[in-house]
Amino acid sequence: MQLFKNTFREWWQVPRRAGERIEHRQVTFLELFYDLVYVVLIAQLAHSLSHHLNVTGIINFVFLFVIVWWAWFNGTSYHDTHGNNDIRTRFYTFLQMLFVVGMALFAQNAIGEGSVGFAISYALFQLTLTILWWRTGIHDLDHKPLSQPYSIVFLFNTILFAASIFFAEPLRYYIWGFAVLLSLLLPFVLLKQARVNPKAKAQWDIVRNISPSMVERFGLFTIIVLGEVVLGVVSGVSVDHGLSLTVVGTALLGTLIAIGIWWSYFDSVSHKIPKKEEIHFASWFYLHLPMTMGIAAAGAAILNALEHPGEIMQIEAHLLLLISLAIVLVCIALLTRTVNHPKEQMAYISKGRQKLIFSSALIILLGFVSLNSIYILTILVFLLFLPIVFSILEWMKLVDKKKE
Repeated sequence: MQLFKNTFREWWQVPRRAGERIEHRQVTFLELFYDLVYVVLIAQLAHSLSHHLNVTGIINFVFLFVIVWWAWFNGTSYHDTHGNNDIRTRFYTFLQMLFVVGMALFAQNAIGEGSVGFAISYALFQLTLTILWWRTGIHDLDHKPLSQPYSIVFLFNTILFAASIFFAEPLRYYIWGFAVLLSLLLPFVLLKQARVNPKAKAQWDIVRNISPSMVERFGLFTIIVLGEVVLGVVSGVSVDHGLSLTVVGTALLGTLIAIGIWWSYFDSVSHKIPKKEEIHFASWFYLHLPMTMGIAAAGAAILNALEHPGEIMQIEAHLLLLISLAIVLVCIALLTRTVNHPKEQMAYISKGRQKLIFSSALIILLGFVSLNSIYILTILVFLLFLPIVFSILEWMKLVDKKKE
């Protein structure tokens, strides 16, 4: 019996203590598999937005994307802080993935006929995380001051989403909104507790010390939403317009937009550890939400443009594309202030930040002109690559100085 208990504990381990988090570890294939299911979920949201380009459709997209992003972050954060290479971690990760797939099944009409299925799927996802966070406090008493509030809020949100199915629209969505708002405010509650409770502060300092693997996971999520832009291009081309020069040109420009965003983010933000100050930590964390949301929304707008190749873009698609890309560039610019850069790179990072803000302002000004989609996308590609070219020139100057 004792042998069985020892063997059982080997493959069903207790959650890893927060203080024992591996700072320099490689992101596992399990984590990559977990991220993969969000590809489908975000694709469903973007596809729905591309066919509902109005104020209501955009509000619904923003609302649902926040829910999805928060789900991804908490699943990711738990694994990075408390996950092990054991059966328990795999079991609960796969369980979360099943519920994310459930959310994806109802995502396109989550605000509508699919709301009950989406609410139940999300409630089950939240319940899983509630169990996980609660167990960390059981097996790591030092972490209880943080895990307990997390567990309570997650349990309350689970109840709210589950109970919402018994209420008619639109009250059902107001209940969701209240639950999501509580979730987004939770880090501030933990921070306030850390300021008055020394034990909570010690654990907070550990948790907010973002590991390289966590930085990598945020980069991988950014890749996921960038993939939605490429998916929008492919989906748009597959519409029965024939491979005309206009369609191919529009698809090429849409892909270049994704490449431009990738270049700016992964050169100046990704794989860089956030600064330790609270303002920088919070900004780094929350700025990723509007940035990734903007990328996904831009993908939906590009898909819409490809479905009407060679035409003047619909005003809704036109404005959505411009505002989304402007938000993305501003977020990247602000993110460059939240991460640590080598001292010798500060000059060209600062100038690159200024060019990002400048390009975003020019992108907004395009909202006052009405042009063929080909011309709009061409100008956008130019404005996206403008900061990149300036950064490369500044980098070349830096290299020349080192050689002297």
